[in-house]
Amino acid sequence: GTVDRVIHNRGEVSKSTRDKILTIIDEMEYQPNLLASTLASKKTFSFALLMPEPISSESYWNKPLIGVRKAFEEIHQYGVNISTHLFKQSDPETFNTETKLILENNPEGVVLAPFFLRESKEFIEELMKRNIPYVFIDSNLNECCKLSFIGQNSFQSGTLAAKLLDYSVPAEASILILHFAKQLDNMNHLVQREKGFYEYFSKNKPDTKRKLITQEIADPTTEESRNVIKALLQTNPEIQGIFVTNSQVYYLASILEELNLTNIRVIGHDLINENISFLKKGIVDFLICQRPEEQGYNAVITLFEHLVLKKEVKSENYTSIDIITKENVDYYK
Repeated sequence: GTVDRVIHNRGEVSKSTRDKILTIIDEMEYQPNLLASTLASKKTFSFALLMPEPISSESYWNKPLIGVRKAFEEIHQYGVNISTHLFKQSDPETFNTETKLILENNPEGVVLAPFFLRESKEFIEELMKRNIPYVFIDSNLNECCKLSFIGQNSFQSGTLAAKLLDYSVPAEASILILHFAKQLDNMNHLVQREKGFYEYFSKNKPDTKRKLITQEIADPTTEESRNVIKALLQTNPEIQGIFVTNSQVYYLASILEELNLTNIRVIGHDLINENISFLKKGIVDFLICQRPEEQGYNAVITLFEHLVLKKEVKSENYTSIDIITKENVDYYK
């Protein structure tokens, strides 16, 4: 009973006895049996996951879900339950609908992709009022008091893309930064990638004669959008480098293939099947990858360590920024 009071820091124990027990614990490298403790307490922990709905089983946003499922398989025996909430990438209202459901259930912790900036901040405000810890994946909001962020440094990702294109195209050539996004100003990770891209040239090439062009396309699937991109390329033949700020670079690649524009260097994001196909064809030159399965897994484990194991966790956990080409794609996991 005395040992139990010392381990769980409850009840009255004299200082000399406490010190003696703590010394023995240290010498024996004692670790409590977590499974036995959780079974005995019969306590359950409810986590909520909030992220974009995957377009398909091969799309980018299915990959963090794979990591979440793997983490759940490891920790569910400790009384952890995870409810999954998915919203449409084109509709902030679906984000709000899911956040209301999460708040109704009042979970112990939340993993979320702060995809829509304004809506995310409103949700976070409610989480803070309820003292519910939250972990960001994919995109980071530095000004928020999150428990942890797990993902790529979006600003540095944009800087890397700029450097690769700067090395790849002639000094006088123009570069296009292409956003496939609705309400770009509400999508923090894409804005950060663009800022990093421009920062590279302002810092390293302040006297550059390059023309940097930014174009936003709300829906790349429409014929109207394809025509906008075609017209942009045909009226700006000096464009020899294009940076697509998200995982939908394959839409651009299909246009370049149709127009037989093989002299343009192209960089996109994420290792999805459509992008791999154009990478192997040589139409896309580089894919910048960020290990999304790892993000989903580590986000859940971080909440588990904080809430169940009572461990301190790091507030910033950056995943690697990987450069994939057709030469190394078959060896990349």
